[in-house]
Amino acid sequence: MAEIISQAAFVKDFFVSYVPNYGLEQRGGSSLAFLQISDRDVAYPKFSVPDILMIMSPDARGRVAGYEQRSVKVIDVKDYEKILAENSVDKTSYNVFFLGVLAKTLADNQIGCCDQIFSELEKKLGKKSNWEENKRVYLIGSK
Repeated sequence: MAEIISQAAFVKDFFVSYVPNYGLEQRGGSSLAFLQISDRDVAYPKFSVPDILMIMSPDARGRVAGYEQRSVKVIDVKDYEKILAENSVDKTSYNVFFLGVLAKTLADNQIGCCDQIFSELEKKLGKKSNWEENKRVYLIGSK
């Protein structure tokens, strides 16, 4: 998700810093990615207080607890369980659904790259056999 958003923001002439955190997620653990998008230079690739915090598992919730503060918009998978169930979103498609949620959240915060995020997603998944399902799930998330 962070990689697609960073590519989309860069294409839209934003300054971008994307730092994936690889480690135990290769063996089923939670993964982290730090992403900054700005209309001016990004001085350092890490920050102390995020604007948006995406939490997709109980494991991840524990790893990012120090970043949760009053000013931070938290997007937590547990808060979307009803809409995911109502729209029959399979767990394997949660990342695409939440990419849509993040695209809408960025647009609401004047980071206008929703169309480009969708375009980057289509570049990455458009030739896959389940593209129509991914497209459907993304559009539900971006409503």
